[in-house]
Amino acid sequence: MRPIRLGLVGYGKIAQDQHVPAIRANSAFELLAVATLGEPCPGVENFRSLAEMLEQGPTLDAVAFCTPPQGRYAQVSQALIAGKHVLVEKPPCATLGEAMALVEQAREQGVSCLFAWHSRFAPGVEAARDWLAERELDSVKVDWKEDVRKWHPGQQWIWQPGGLGVFDPGINALSILSYLLPESLFVEAAALRFPANRQAPIAADVQMTDSNGLNVRAEFDWDHGQEELWQIEIKAQGDVLRLEQGGALLSVDGVAQPVAPEGEYAAVYRHFQRLVRDGASDVDLQPLRIVADSFFVGGREVVGAFED
Repeated sequence: MRPIRLGLVGYGKIAQDQHVPAIRANSAFELLAVATLGEPCPGVENFRSLAEMLEQGPTLDAVAFCTPPQGRYAQVSQALIAGKHVLVEKPPCATLGEAMALVEQAREQGVSCLFAWHSRFAPGVEAARDWLAERELDSVKVDWKEDVRKWHPGQQWIWQPGGLGVFDPGINALSILSYLLPESLFVEAAALRFPANRQAPIAADVQMTDSNGLNVRAEFDWDHGQEELWQIEIKAQGDVLRLEQGGALLSVDGVAQPVAPEGEYAAVYRHFQRLVRDGASDVDLQPLRIVADSFFVGGREVVGAFED
């Protein structure tokens, strides 16, 4: 079977570190072109824009998007209009309305669309979901804390409107949580802390529940220090399940559990391959909706200025 001919839009850190290695390790894909305003990607044709890549570049079956969410809607829409399958990095757009529009447009065009919540593909997540499926849940606690200077050095778009601030990493936890839990989550309250010189929060505490009254609390911090804390703890019928290191490790009552051998982005592209093959899409909006709801109901506190 002929490989899926793929173009990539955006060639920043996440594309270089995760997307390109995963694509090139998967024989189902052939990376043919990259659209970027930065350094070129070796071994493929490079273009200055998506429009240039689509008009002047090689024939493509699909396009993966690794650009910031601001302005992404127009680009993904352009690819959909051109009849391309699309893979869209998280968060899919700067607003919920834009993401909803892309879902409808992909359906109308009859192409596959994946909103790539990559943390759902962390090695321990599927095993955690299987374990939880047989149990009644008691409570959930999320601690998702890291240093923005380490993971997003100098990236100003994250602090601008639509950049999400601490919810840029926090949405990874929410994507896992909304995949693991059987009911939709509702935001009851949120406390958002904004640096005096920024337009997006550096920390947030979010209280959530579901239709059964489950107690779900999340703490997000982007000024935590060098040691990351990416942990989800779920209590169920007296037992404690814990996902650590972003879902890479899984334990139950302190005992390590077997996890999948495959890394997140390798699994993302295997999933995208299946969607294209089956003519299907995976466009869950719940993680982005939870973030939007947190901004809707959240109280705002101004804290000290942030400097890189």
